[in-house]
This record gives sequence, C-alpha cells and structure tokens, in this order.
Amino acid sequence: MVAGEPNDVRVERANRQWAVLVAEDGKVTQHLFDKKAAAETFADDQRTRLGLPGKPPVDDPRA
Repeated sequence: MVAGEPNDVRVERANRQWAVLVAEDGKVTQHLFDKKAAAETFADDQRTRLGLPGKPPVDDPRA
C-alpha cells in the first residue's frame, strides 16, 4: 500500500493483534483489533463502503 495507489483494504497479523489497513484516496489508516473475526468484519465493511470486491478470510498459520 503506497500513497497514490488505488483504494485497498488489507488484514494483517500485527504482533498479538490484527491490523486492518485502509488505503483511501492516497491516505492509509490502520485499525487494530484483538479478534480476527472483528478485523475481517470491519475490513469487509470498508471494502463495501469503498466499492471494492470482497476477499477471502485471512489464513493465519499461527492461529
């Protein structure tokens, strides 16, 4: 995710939390969640809001 790229939403593992990275109009914001399900739900809502296609759930090999 780099400024100037198209809008995007990603879910990543961040230490002991889940981070949802939202790129919108060249600005990236990060939202942290304790639960994977909450992060995925938020990410899906953001994708819908931005008119992006849905993505499958994140697989965490450490989960």
